[in-house]
Amino acid sequence: MTLSVAFETIIHMHQVADRKKRLLKAKIAVALQSELGRVPTEEEIEQVSLLTRVMYKAVLGLHYRRKEQKKAGQLALF
Repeated sequence: MTLSVAFETIIHMHQVADRKKRLLKAKIAVALQSELGRVPTEEEIEQVSLLTRVMYKAVLGLHYRRKEQKKAGQLALF
């Protein structure tokens, strides 16, 4: 793989990630507007977006850790 191809691949991956973040923010804005009955502020959208990312990481992280513990036979029986 040449340097230019690698660079183009990195740029493309970055663009895809940016599109996914914008789409998530748009979905959050629509959901907030539905719940609040008004157009949400940029700050409200950012707060919910941050909370969404944190909760996703928390849930996914716990799921992954539990899966690894189960493989190692370390799960508590309660």
